[in-house]
Amino acid sequence: MKSNFLKAALGAAFLFSSPAFSQSKAETYKDIIEKAYNLSLQKDRQQALNILTAAIARETRPAAQMELKKAALDVAHVFFSDKAQQLYETSISLKKTDLNQALAKLNEAQRIEPDNQTVLTELARLHVAKNDCSNAMEVLAKPIKVIPFDDELRLANAQSQACSGQWIDFAKNPEALDPKKSSYQKFWMILSVEHQLKLKNAAKANELAQNLVKLDPKYPEAHYWTWKTSQVLKKSNVEEAQKYVMACKNISASQYRQYMIDPMLCRRTTEVEGEIKGMNGTTE
Repeated sequence: MKSNFLKAALGAAFLFSSPAFSQSKAETYKDIIEKAYNLSLQKDRQQALNILTAAIARETRPAAQMELKKAALDVAHVFFSDKAQQLYETSISLKKTDLNQALAKLNEAQRIEPDNQTVLTELARLHVAKNDCSNAMEVLAKPIKVIPFDDELRLANAQSQACSGQWIDFAKNPEALDPKKSSYQKFWMILSVEHQLKLKNAAKANELAQNLVKLDPKYPEAHYWTWKTSQVLKKSNVEEAQKYVMACKNISASQYRQYMIDPMLCRRTTEVEGEIKGMNGTTE
């Protein structure tokens, strides 16, 4: 589990630290990382992030800056409390079937660890799923300034922008122009499809959606948006609608976990089933 790995990394940093090592020399970026990990072991996440982000701002060497950023992400995402982590995992297990209960569990986890970025990012996604866009933006307002290099945080923030209709701000994300810049390419592509529809570029939106189907045919939302953009173009595409419904009905637990970074994953099945029936189609 990711959190246990991070805890082990933090523990190793503490065990192998040597006060004598840095007594008579200038503090290096590795010393700063060690100090940040030790502060994390004392559950002082905020101070650890403060010294790391200050060092990142000063550092000019790419390799050193990369190591500092990795340490900052470790510190931002690690769970200090087993209880908070259990609540987070329970929330994830409830997410598909009961958003309100999932949100309640996650809010409880946040009360225990108010600055845990794993919790905050998921909390924003749950708010987006409930169409509570302003709360999603609020949750991420501070973190996006502290660790703007967090790819998952950047995506969650963009999803919140899309939810809020803040398309001008969304378009400022480098990944909005080139989704390949992120390891979360397919999720950025979904947002770009929505953006192109808002710009009334339905043909471009449809092209993006079809490309996404080719990139990952198992991703349900790729089929949803291929169908949706075809509708805007006045083209019948009931096959994609049926693929979406069936993909959501048959999605496995591991697949759901893989794609749940999309807040709207399989949340439109009622809409699509109604449209299929209206076209005298079938979901079977």
